[in-house]
Amino acid sequence: MMSNMMRKRKKQGGFTFMELMVALIIVIVLVAVVILVTRGFFGKARGSALDVDLHSVQTAVDAYGLQSGEWPTADSSLPPKGQYALIDFYASASFDNGGKTMIFYPHFITKLPRHWDEEVWRIDSAALVSVDIASDKY
Repeated sequence: MMSNMMRKRKKQGGFTFMELMVALIIVIVLVAVVILVTRGFFGKARGSALDVDLHSVQTAVDAYGLQSGEWPTADSSLPPKGQYALIDFYASASFDNGGKTMIFYPHFITKLPRHWDEEVWRIDSAALVSVDIASDKY
């Protein structure tokens, strides 16, 4: 009789409700861990990318100002105290240096930062660079 029940159980196959529930709980926990890890990871990566870009643009602005005596803005000057001017990565941010035209990009900054074309990169009256975008959106 016992061997008859065992044969019948083996023929039916499949999983019990408890086995399915345990497997489902394990999958849910793994998905939650992956989501939490990737959100934290990408948030930190965005902050790091912003820091790197800010440092690169600030260094390029300083070098441009030292070599040209001007600034990479539309009118080549710094704004009045308490105001900001947009950084011009292309158009008017250039000067003549011994017969060669030096342009802010690519001569002073070799890689354009994120959002460079969205008018969020700015410079203040003390020649400090900032970006007008939330770090978590960068």
